[in-house]
Amino acid sequence: MGRQLTLLFLAIMVMAISTLAAVPQQGERPPQPFFQDFYSGSVTLQGAPAPAGTILIGCLVDCETRFQSKSVEIQDGGIFEMLEVNPTDQALIGLPVSFYIINEFGRIKALETADFTAIFDFHVVDLTFTDGLPAPTPIPTVTPTPQPTPTAILPVPGDPAITEIPRLALIIGAAAVAVGAGMILLARRRTE
Repeated sequence: MGRQLTLLFLAIMVMAISTLAAVPQQGERPPQPFFQDFYSGSVTLQGAPAPAGTILIGCLVDCETRFQSKSVEIQDGGIFEMLEVNPTDQALIGLPVSFYIINEFGRIKALETADFTAIFDFHVVDLTFTDGLPAPTPIPTVTPTPQPTPTAILPVPGDPAITEIPRLALIIGAAAVAVGAGMILLARRRTE
């Protein structure tokens, strides 16, 4: 009986170990956690510290379609702090972060980039912008073509045609009244 129990125990152990080893193969490594990176540093705009209040962002691949960070304001002396890059797409790990100054008229790109490591790290990056801040597109001024000034055509004093105008108006008016009165009389005769 003791020997049968030992054989049964060994059989159960072999089956348990073989069951544990029978897992489906994974084609890729399991998803790994990744974290945000933070960037701080100085900003030089055309050789001078960027003005306080200027807006800075970081982008991975393309700002519109892939990832754009929340903006930070540049402080006095051209300093920026804690620009957080925290995409949700793990495929962006290891790609360069491009930095932009933005305003309501557009954006300009820094010469420098930094790698997105996704290991909750703090990076110091000093940024250089050689272009000026985006400005509105000037509206071309259109010089109007001078137009000739119209001149009024007035009758010449003493012209005899001028005195004929009131008489002509009276004749036409009297004719219109006569025609109207005749039409009224015809309409009354038909109704009687």
